[in-house]
Amino acid sequence: MSNLIKRDLLLSFYSSANFFFTVSFFILILMLIPFAFGTQTEQLKVLFRGVVWIALALSIIITVDRIYNDDYEDGNLDIIMQKNKTTEYLIISKYITHWFIYCLPLLVILPVLSFLFYLDYLETVQIFINLFIGSFGMVFIANFVSALTLGARRTIFLKAIIMIPLFVPFIIFGSDAGSWPILLALSMLSFVISIYVTAYGLRLYGE
Repeated sequence: MSNLIKRDLLLSFYSSANFFFTVSFFILILMLIPFAFGTQTEQLKVLFRGVVWIALALSIIITVDRIYNDDYEDGNLDIIMQKNKTTEYLIISKYITHWFIYCLPLLVILPVLSFLFYLDYLETVQIFINLFIGSFGMVFIANFVSALTLGARRTIFLKAIIMIPLFVPFIIFGSDAGSWPILLALSMLSFVISIYVTAYGLRLYGE
């Protein structure tokens, strides 16, 4: 599994455009808020709590094709599945790399963005904890959606239609500062469902 993680991370670092694409997208969405809703401090704080989750959801949706489809299109997925008889190793490695590549950079720049929106230290920590826990559950969902639609072309809109309703609970509870236990429960439930559904989708592809 460590070799799979190292491989995906190296591929991502070599394609630096993909690595920084979601971060740029995330920042641009948040930068547009003051232009659309004004610069009142309290209003910006309330908007930031919700929009940061919407930006995270959109960043995951636009990268869902890179989880399994890239390996599928260049034929590497067949080789990986033949070398790794345990499908769960492949799935967990994708969980780790997808979160590390596309979610961790967003968490790193979160303190800077929260400062621009006049949030204090405690408010920033609360948002960070919620995003940290909830982002794992959203990545789990993205993985099984990617696996179930593997091989289908131009399905980004179909994947978005499937994923957005599943992201809604994370967005609703994530906006509340003290809701991290609920987000933890949602992420754990997403993991259990995702590990089985993703394995099923990959086995269908293998057959």
